Amino acid sequence: MEHSEILMGKETHAVSPLLFGLFLEDINFSCDGGLNANLTANHSFDGRYADASFSQRQLMETKKAPTVAPDRLRYWEAENLSMESRQEDPASEKNPWYVRLSLTGSGALRNRGYNGLQKNKGRNAFAIRKGHAYEASAYLRNVDFEGTVLVSVRDDEGTFLTEEAELKAEASWSRVCVSLQGLHTGRGFLEFRLEGKGSLDLDCVSFSDTDIWGKDDPKWTGGHFRKDMVQALKDLKPTFLRFPGGCIVEGAYPGNEYRWKDTVGPVIDRIPQVNLWAAELEDKGYCQSYQIGFYEYFLLCEDLGIEPLPIVWAGISCQFRSKETLKTDSPEFTEKVVQNALDLIEYANGDPKTSKWARLRAEAGHPEPFHMKMIGIGNENYGADYFEKFTVAKKAVQEHYPQMVCVMSSGAFPDGKDFEDTWRIANERFPDVRIDEHYYKSNEWFYQQIHRYDQYDRSAAKVFVGEYAANDVMAPHTPNTFGSALAEAAFLTGIERNSDVVAMTSYAPLFAMSEGMQWAHNLIWFNPEHVLKTPNYFVQQMFGAHLGKNVLSFEGTLPEAVSLSVTSDEEMYYVKAVNAGEKEACFALNFGAPTEQEGLCLRMQSQDLEAVNELTFQGSPVYRVKPEEQPCSPKDGRLSCQLPPFSVSVYEVKKAQA
Repeated sequence: MEHSEILMGKETHAVSPLLFGLFLEDINFSCDGGLNANLTANHSFDGRYADASFSQRQLMETKKAPTVAPDRLRYWEAENLSMESRQEDPASEKNPWYVRLSLTGSGALRNRGYNGLQKNKGRNAFAIRKGHAYEASAYLRNVDFEGTVLVSVRDDEGTFLTEEAELKAEASWSRVCVSLQGLHTGRGFLEFRLEGKGSLDLDCVSFSDTDIWGKDDPKWTGGHFRKDMVQALKDLKPTFLRFPGGCIVEGAYPGNEYRWKDTVGPVIDRIPQVNLWAAELEDKGYCQSYQIGFYEYFLLCEDLGIEPLPIVWAGISCQFRSKETLKTDSPEFTEKVVQNALDLIEYANGDPKTSKWARLRAEAGHPEPFHMKMIGIGNENYGADYFEKFTVAKKAVQEHYPQMVCVMSSGAFPDGKDFEDTWRIANERFPDVRIDEHYYKSNEWFYQQIHRYDQYDRSAAKVFVGEYAANDVMAPHTPNTFGSALAEAAFLTGIERNSDVVAMTSYAPLFAMSEGMQWAHNLIWFNPEHVLKTPNYFVQQMFGAHLGKNVLSFEGTLPEAVSLSVTSDEEMYYVKAVNAGEKEACFALNFGAPTEQEGLCLRMQSQDLEAVNELTFQGSPVYRVKPEEQPCSPKDGRLSCQLPPFSVSVYEVKKAQA
């Protein structure tokens, strides 16, 4: 087959140093039930849940808040003992509710963990491995109990999956912690078995693997992360992490907005919140425990060596679900939006000697600043009211912290009047911001948008693609097919070529519990034992982990259906080539300079565009599509590229050393 010739040109501009990042929102049980190492559901007996009317349809049609009430004993099962929710003389004054257990004889208290509450509702989710070590802890207070309290994990057949250990309750509140060895591999429920007479109080229960992220690191004093899920993030070689949302930032109704101040300090003091995404569940039983809060978020960014990008509330409830907004000139807006943002920056960067928020960070175990450089004000907000609020908040932030980069929302869609108004206002008033564009569209749309950013104004505000996926939300959601990954890869060649105007990108959503999701298309899937990487994950990894410092121009005619981007650094050329066609495509790259004769090609290919990598709640990962390595052989500064149909290829070609 005859090869067309593509001639490499000069370096056109630097690649944005933050081009490929991450976005974490607690959707699909991503935090509680996923990243959160504590497997206990409603761990502190403080759960708050919405009533049955809490549905996306109800919210979007009526824009009225649901009834929200505590259900403090939800997901706890009692056998032969009584449970009473109490708040008198609590272990935590900030989060006072606990449970009082009373019995005469033998009784048990059980928790099945996070199972997604859909088709697997009622199933056990405490995954145990034989020979592995676990830790169980709780705050206990002996009221007048005489007897023993034993803790273990058992299965429905009564088999002990872990050792059983005794917890000693004192007359005053104390945290009791025991280690348990796994006896059998399987899934069970956490059980407190009581033998005796009287009453005792229980709060802030935890059961987790001992092999957690940050194990033995003294700064990790609060919540903890599941290690394999963090490792999957690290393997992507990300540059930043956007958090906590997403729609969760805005909330579905007043009071439901994300309150970062409730998520820091000792875990026992953290005040739970109704999770907006519970509207997708039959029993609405998705509550944010905030065991993963802003302290843990900043620690994770530090451990991964990436930049934090926190998003704060702009004073507007989700505009799809509510009409509620704070008046911009009100004391409430000043306190809950402007001061809230300033306090977060102090928490991250302030001096513990002069700032109460920085002192709280230091008390948690991190006296040094986190060096936060960016902050987003609002999520998917738009319109005149938002522009006014953003202007006030941005002015306050940059009066105190002139170097802080502010991120502005452009709404939920990549076009239309609201989108255009955002760009017009930004370029007129503050061209120093980054504009957060979101799009969930079809595969065809992504192919059509490969050149989307070619004509963007290079002197204006920069783009932050904060949420995107080849998943058309106006149609039934689809799983992560190879076809969607291929479309995203072709689109990313355009992002990479335009990385002078596109400063940052992050896929969404990031995580999903298998068979427990509220969103059908996600980057990484998990169940209690396993993590699954989708074809879309591998595309992100192929682009983010193989990236030079500068973009190279090229001349020549590419084969039909082929997209190309090339970057380089001092030692290497990185070539991304996507063939979205059904025929093999061939061309030659002429680097115009000597190269080494041995290179590497990383390729993902499938003839089946509907192929998916699969993981059920009970099963093990099934990989049908993943990249494979093979050598390539540049010769005389020229690389022959033979792209199979429907393929994503990354070539690494080493420059010849003088």
